[in-house]
Amino acid sequence: MKILVVGEEDIFQQHLLKNTLEAIKELDCECQLEVIEDIKEIMKLEEIGLIITPALIIDNHILCEGHIWDKEHIKHYIMKLMK
Repeated sequence: MKILVVGEEDIFQQHLLKNTLEAIKELDCECQLEVIEDIKEIMKLEEIGLIITPALIIDNHILCEGHIWDKEHIKHYIMKLMK
């Protein structure tokens, strides 16, 4: 499972990253986490439909963009993918 937290570093991106890290830790799931902060790299994600940051992308599926999911919401989605 590949998880991307996308967005220039600001308080919103940091909060989404924190929630994502906590969800991964609590689930003890094996995944590849990547944080994309560089604007050029963010622009490349337009091809999968990314419009607004911060965003959470798992296996090329945009879960949220422009808002921050809480830890429990992230855990729920990861658990669905792990089945």
